[in-house]
Amino acid sequence: MADTLTDALKRRAVDEGFDDIAIADAAPLPRDGAALAAWLGHGFHGTMAWMDRHPERRKDPSAVVPDCRSVVTVTMNYWRETPKPPPDRFGRVARYAQSRDYHKVMGKRLKHLAQWLEDESGQATRAFVDTAPILERGWAQQSGIGWIGKNANLLTQGRGSWLLLGELLTCASLQADADGPHADHCGTCTACLDACPTDAIVADGVVDATRCISYWTIEHRGSIPESIRSGLDGWVFGCDVCQDVCPWNERFAEEADPASIESRDDLRGLDPADLLDLDEVTFRVRYSGTPLMRARWDGMRRNAAIVLGNQGDRRHLELLRKHREDPQPHIRESVTWAIAQIEGRSR
Repeated sequence: MADTLTDALKRRAVDEGFDDIAIADAAPLPRDGAALAAWLGHGFHGTMAWMDRHPERRKDPSAVVPDCRSVVTVTMNYWRETPKPPPDRFGRVARYAQSRDYHKVMGKRLKHLAQWLEDESGQATRAFVDTAPILERGWAQQSGIGWIGKNANLLTQGRGSWLLLGELLTCASLQADADGPHADHCGTCTACLDACPTDAIVADGVVDATRCISYWTIEHRGSIPESIRSGLDGWVFGCDVCQDVCPWNERFAEEADPASIESRDDLRGLDPADLLDLDEVTFRVRYSGTPLMRARWDGMRRNAAIVLGNQGDRRHLELLRKHREDPQPHIRESVTWAIAQIEGRSR
């Protein structure tokens, strides 16, 4: 029965638009739990306080869904070869954010899959897309989909790391795909460590979020430390550097199915000058339903000011001076810094 149900579930997952699916027996993940505890102990989560809430629940799926017997991991490929944006749109956006919010897209499909499995098995099943305390990459590795690379991303031999993850926690008994975690295939490669602009990868598989461009441009509220700003270069939302240089991605990245997540041409690159000058209503109308909402209007404007300072073009001084008295302190501080950067280069 478990084999039959498992096979049917995998076919259904493909029909829902997922690229890969793998299953692991639900049991605590002590190694991953210990790694999380060490990461939190070092304060590498920064201001992401939710990461430190009930960390013990993350390693045991039964703490999230009582009597959970199987963990199902699904992936969606999001890599696309995109044309270079126009020169004025030099504000870089991470690839995963150049489309609708994947939480909504994947979440809807995964809920359909969860309902189907619950109906077929008669067992409680819940769907999660970055919405519960689950060690997503740990379960993906345990199921055999891939391994956690030196840049802390899930890497696969078939598609690299340009993948979005989702999970089903179910009380149904399913056939596991692997007897243990996927082997590591990073070897002696250090491409991601060498390329990180802010040296955020502090050990194999360990990223200090308080040095990470993605953390500062997306999750952090308030000012960005001056020691980080030059590392942002042109990134206004997220960062892809450690994935761009990964040999597994260079060799095996595949074009995503256009029907999977519809990309938006206007998100391939943003004009930071336009972004800084944007009012909140226009920002919400333009970017509602996209990942950019995570950083919020004020966060995106802060990022835009820093990117303008990094570019150093005197033509942006008039705009920056216009926002020197912005009501929000971290915007004022970022704008003032940007002005100083540009004026300092011309002396």
